[in-house]
Amino acid sequence: MGEYVRIAAIDIGSDTVHILIADVSGSPDGPLVSDIEQRGDLIELGRQVATEGRVGKRTATRLEATLKGYLRLGRRKSDRVVIGATEALRRAADGPALVERLTAELGEPVRVLSGAREAALGLAGAIHRLDPVGSQILIDSGGASTEVTLTNGHVAIGSASLPVGAALLGADLHGDPPEALSWVLGAVRVGSVLALVPAGNPARAWATGGTAHNLAGLERIKGCSGDQLLTLAELSALATRLLAKPAGKLARRSGEDRARIEILPPGLLIIAAILAHYSLKKVTVVPEGLREGMAAAAFEYGDTWWQDLPQKG
Repeated sequence: MGEYVRIAAIDIGSDTVHILIADVSGSPDGPLVSDIEQRGDLIELGRQVATEGRVGKRTATRLEATLKGYLRLGRRKSDRVVIGATEALRRAADGPALVERLTAELGEPVRVLSGAREAALGLAGAIHRLDPVGSQILIDSGGASTEVTLTNGHVAIGSASLPVGAALLGADLHGDPPEALSWVLGAVRVGSVLALVPAGNPARAWATGGTAHNLAGLERIKGCSGDQLLTLAELSALATRLLAKPAGKLARRSGEDRARIEILPPGLLIIAAILAHYSLKKVTVVPEGLREGMAAAAFEYGDTWWQDLPQKG
């Protein structure tokens, strides 16, 4: 590896706000990203926006405090800090005003990513995990949206940003655990947006993002460099457990955060529905994704890292 730049990428997700500190260097195949440190705080912007239509003062105050802490960390440990926001702030009625205020308070621009750019950055972060040849899909599952990218090897063929995420869908599920009818109606809602995904016959599925990481347990494993295979049979067994007991009881038994347990059922439903749509029986969950893509893009494109790239052709 040649000379590197240490970049801190702060991701304002729809469930969790994360910071990644990584060393990025150039190579003939594009930027190489080596993770140094990661942290995350569950803020649940997506659930707040789903129920209220806006972030609101209380959640905004918590978000600002988290960002200030991460910014201090990033400035202390890296050469450069970039901040990106996804679907919750794209969707919130008070999103534009909040982004403007946060930018002024932090002294760093908060960039709201388009759905297309979010998908592209997620692919850039996980690209080295994909097979070099063959048709594949990458599912980047978040709290308020789900990006699905179809590739031929490492080349993107098409992508879509689906307006469903674990937090948004979870806000409409009733009961603890979710009631059977509510669960079925949630499945109908997910099915209604699958017409948006890229058409194709991928032979393999990959997944990243908060939902997939939670399902695979990667969210609890800091600095994990491996991947984890999940089958539809395993997801079905997990769904049975999640629908049988209240989230609080499952949280006590597993040692997991209750809020994370609550978004597992809708997140599982989204990923399983996408796999079934493509007639796939398993998905490989990888730890890298959007934040690594943000760091790579900041290295490669400078201040325009967050902007949609011109279409080729």
